[in-house]
Amino acid sequence: MGEADFCLVGKVIKPHGVRGKMKVEYFGETLDGFSSYRTVYVQIEPGKWKPYEVVKSFPQPPRLIIQLKGIERRQETDPLIGKDIYVKKEEMPKLAEGEYYWFEILGLEVKTKEGRTLGRIKEIFPTGANDVYVVKGKRRDIFLPAIEKVIEKVDLERGIMEVAWMEGLWEKEDEI
Repeated sequence: MGEADFCLVGKVIKPHGVRGKMKVEYFGETLDGFSSYRTVYVQIEPGKWKPYEVVKSFPQPPRLIIQLKGIERRQETDPLIGKDIYVKKEEMPKLAEGEYYWFEILGLEVKTKEGRTLGRIKEIFPTGANDVYVVKGKRRDIFLPAIEKVIEKVDLERGIMEVAWMEGLWEKEDEI
């Protein structure tokens, strides 16, 4: 199993209490989303993950408290502090039609309906209303709101996102 089989879902921040619980920064949309994971993987060194069974997890906004099997004392949490938490991509819940995980969107090539290239998605950031995709273009970064008017089609098999032009998003000189 390699890097491509895992998806980063959080980071251990610090111990919580004395019985091995840990405070976790969760990268999912809602804290409740973590509860579907039975096993998580901690990257102990590059290319090496250690599986842990999730005994308990509960929200403590803005973070999450988790208990992993075999971690029962505060001292046993020390090697995990600051470590990233992953899940296997295949174990992630299926999303509704037209919804995508960030890891699926990052790196997609962005093309106009006319087939001209704008660049690749290098970053995503959430706003109150919708996500914004940051495309590394030939002249500058282009910010695309993740709304139906702009995002026409996502083809994960081909690695392409097709977009419709809207006033102010990009200039013709940005197209390749």
